[in-house]
Amino acid sequence: MNRPVRFLLALLSLRRRRTWGPFTETYERSGFDHAFEISWSQGGEDLALLHLIEVGQSAGTYVDVGAHHPSRFSVTRHLSQRGWTGVNIDANPLLVAEFGIARPQDINICAAIGFQESYSFTIFSEPAISTISKEWEERFISAGETIDSVIQVPGITLRKVFDEYLVGRRVDVLNIDIEGADFEALRSLDLETYSNAMWPIWLILETEPPLKKALGQDAVRYATNLGYVLHCVLPMATILKAPDCK
Repeated sequence: MNRPVRFLLALLSLRRRRTWGPFTETYERSGFDHAFEISWSQGGEDLALLHLIEVGQSAGTYVDVGAHHPSRFSVTRHLSQRGWTGVNIDANPLLVAEFGIARPQDINICAAIGFQESYSFTIFSEPAISTISKEWEERFISAGETIDSVIQVPGITLRKVFDEYLVGRRVDVLNIDIEGADFEALRSLDLETYSNAMWPIWLILETEPPLKKALGQDAVRYATNLGYVLHCVLPMATILKAPDCK
């Protein structure tokens, strides 16, 4: 598509009122004086991932645990726009409904990932920090965050998700970002009894700086002990690759 046509399409998009805010913010930050990359994720995980995978890969499969929103803080929007499909999982029913609208081609599940049959899920006014972890709930309250509601949600293991919805499909990207419950979620895939040839190729796990703390977190140590190879440590996540895909 040539440049004038692309320019006209961009202008026509401004007919929708909801585009005005992002348009204004983009102008204020960039001045439109040079080409730039857009990151949908909170800490640049999506752009790092695009540099690590085959950027031209037109098809792939992702599983996003704690998916949150199809666009806001999304690690997978770039992949979805490139033709990838997968499974989006979140315990907040209102957010899962957003995926049903924006990504009907995906499987969208409202549940908490872990070993229990049900979980108490605390939804904060900032929904991105909602959690099933009491420790993280207290941490956020101490930081001044306010609770919007507490609901009961069904629990499901990652292994069950893989066995029911991804039979015969190797997952290219498994992203887990669920505010303090990442280790339990990853263990629920039971990689020790899962075919090595079907392990997710890329793992993105929520971590915190500094580097020593990130590499020492339980989910990261669990993955590396199984043979996953560290590829990238970001401010809010660590990316690893399956041992048979070095």
